Amino acid sequence: MTMSDRVDWSDLRDRRMAEPGAAEAYEATRIAFALGQEVRHLREHKGWSQSQLARSAGMTQSAVARFEAGGTVPTLPVLERLARALNRKLDVRFAPKADAV
Repeated sequence: MTMSDRVDWSDLRDRRMAEPGAAEAYEATRIAFALGQEVRHLREHKGWSQSQLARSAGMTQSAVARFEAGGTVPTLPVLERLARALNRKLDVRFAPKADAV
């Protein structure tokens, strides 16, 4: 392999993102991560451990940990249980894209 044959990260990312389904998978992962961060923030604001949230939501601590790390794409029933446990209302809606006119 010569220096000109090497691929940098952006080239590799662009190639991967061009594969069928890659953009959708990336977006699902981004959303899962953002939801996990929000749940973690709300849990910590309440002063709860993952175990306390899990108990209140009828989940296991490891499921809460995976969720908060963005390791799972949640179902609506899971989001609803977490919302209730955190004394929140789940609000799922379609919003216009920021770049849409």
